[in-house]
Amino acid sequence: MVIKAIPLAVLVEDMAIYPRHSVDDTHVGQLVLALRSGVTLPPVIADAQSKRLVDGWHRVRAYRKVIGAVGVIDVDLRRYASEADLLADAVSLNASHGRRLDRIDQVRAIHLLERVGVDQERIALVLHIPAARMEQLRVRIATVLSPSGEVVETIPLKRPILHLAGMSLTQEQRAAHESMAGTSFLLQAHQLRDALKFDFVNRLDERLLAALRELHGALTAFFLEQQTAA
Repeated sequence: MVIKAIPLAVLVEDMAIYPRHSVDDTHVGQLVLALRSGVTLPPVIADAQSKRLVDGWHRVRAYRKVIGAVGVIDVDLRRYASEADLLADAVSLNASHGRRLDRIDQVRAIHLLERVGVDQERIALVLHIPAARMEQLRVRIATVLSPSGEVVETIPLKRPILHLAGMSLTQEQRAAHESMAGTSFLLQAHQLRDALKFDFVNRLDERLLAALRELHGALTAFFLEQQTAA
């Protein structure tokens, strides 16, 4: 282990080796409060050659908010024999401590590891899950197509659209998926139904009313299409 004081500005956030689908701003905020109260966080881990973050994205972002981008922190610099070893370490470290990897994170990690040639047995090991569970997670992906029809990305699907696993999405669908909540459409439909039924909707909120009108139009078109298809 080689611990060195490294400027935050030197550390690189490379999403190609980040096993999570996003950085949790709430968790970052909690770490900011911890730092300001005097808590000492464990050193982050980075690749010695490229200075890419291997573990500690949330800590680095918290440090940037507290001490600024020019601040200096302790970093555990590690050397890796290959990109596969680097990514496997990143996944293993994120899976074993800190904020747990959710299902989308696990699917993303599997895809990233397979892309650099890591075998299934090792993937199950670094994710700390049984091989059978890994096989279930592998089917939760879809491809994203470019305007010309070429596959440009593979993404883990959120719960509401798991029925699209194995299919191809447009760029517009990919963008909509990115901002989509992880709760089921059935639950969301019930919540919205109850909000309207029990008059919970703020009738003075023009933005909300505009969104509801747009939803009404989308629902009308959806059921018209269903009737036509039947």
